[in-house]
Amino acid sequence: MDVVRGTSCTTTARDDARAVAWWVLLGAGSGAIAGALVGGVGGRLAMLLLRITSPDLVVGMTSDDGFEIGVVSADTLQLVLAMALLGGINGIVYATLRSAIPQRLRLVLWTVFAAALGGAQIVHEDGVDFAVLEPAALAVVLFVVLPGAAAALVVVLVERGSRVEPWADRRLSAGLCAAALAGSFALIFAAAVAIAALGIRRVGASGVLRRVAAVVVPTVLVVVTLVAGWELVSESTRIVR
Repeated sequence: MDVVRGTSCTTTARDDARAVAWWVLLGAGSGAIAGALVGGVGGRLAMLLLRITSPDLVVGMTSDDGFEIGVVSADTLQLVLAMALLGGINGIVYATLRSAIPQRLRLVLWTVFAAALGGAQIVHEDGVDFAVLEPAALAVVLFVVLPGAAAALVVVLVERGSRVEPWADRRLSAGLCAAALAGSFALIFAAAVAIAALGIRRVGASGVLRRVAAVVVPTVLVVVTLVAGWELVSESTRIVR
């Protein structure tokens, strides 16, 4: 079962709404948890490690993300919440597309896709982070691994949640709601996805859409991964040379 699974003649609009809401919540909550833990806390730990391995002159500099290097402050909470937001969006997208990805490839493909795309967005030779932080190769590796690890955790959490009867576990449902609220702006995206998915289910177009998505989604993920990977390798080569 997934966000856009087909509806039967005995399925009511309320049943479809509950099913769609569960899958969107599962994606948003799982993504927010992964984003906060890996992107937020993990990102700060990565910067701490790079602070230790870099010259003292980097302390007090403002990173490319607007945070003061070497200083732990209330801005850390802002980073965790921002990563929860991005993670929530990642989780919603994965929950929406997962059925179009072969089950045995979901973890590997989504992880590599996120590592390549996320790394290509973060790693660049302009700015401060990859110009002053040392060793440059470690900085590159850390900020490629982080988005990949966050995506991997999203897959694990969503797949585990998919084996639970929707809304049956009150603690899980409450936990997902709380996590999703942490990435509150992602809920706007979640609402848009839920409305679109519900419409697809009710008009009975999900069967055709699923067949098309089974070809298009893996192809697009592979193409984007290759393009982003090429850009990432090019940037990384210029940084560490």
